[in-house]
Amino acid sequence: MQAHIFAEGSTTTADSRDQPVKEYYKGLFSIILGLDNDLSEVTETHLHVLSEDYGIAEGDERMSAVYEKEQVPVGKDAMADRAKSTLLSAAAEADIMVILLSTDVFESTVGDVWDELAETAKSESVWCIGAARSSLKGIELGQLESKGCAILTYRRVGVAPLGSDTREELLGIVRQRASQK
Repeated sequence: MQAHIFAEGSTTTADSRDQPVKEYYKGLFSIILGLDNDLSEVTETHLHVLSEDYGIAEGDERMSAVYEKEQVPVGKDAMADRAKSTLLSAAAEADIMVILLSTDVFESTVGDVWDELAETAKSESVWCIGAARSSLKGIELGQLESKGCAILTYRRVGVAPLGSDTREELLGIVRQRASQK
């Protein structure tokens, strides 16, 4: 099984860029890192971190390498374009798709390609989407339901990317599916 997690970097960062992207961000990003660690116990995980500074980086990439290869800052439009492409690629192979984004980023990425994402999604995959109520209302979940996908939504309030109840429900579903494989 493969899990793809899409999240934004935090404004709180480590002092040094000489570490993996997933360890560079601090503060509330620890929720994302904890989820990635827990999912990696039962499935292969791919963490994709979005930022207007560098676009999209993989969780295991060294932050220093991200800054060396990119012309930073890349800006909102370039970040959104890269994110859309990565989302579509991930949806085609993901058994578990976790999308935890703020309103603006969600709408400029997921919202722009939702129909394609839902069409590309693997049948019976697990989708966990954390976004503002207005963003969640803007997507049609019926497309995933018709493919037999398990769908969890978290109505994001404030800056918390994922609530503990939704997180535990997601981990329960993933562990159950992993034990059946």
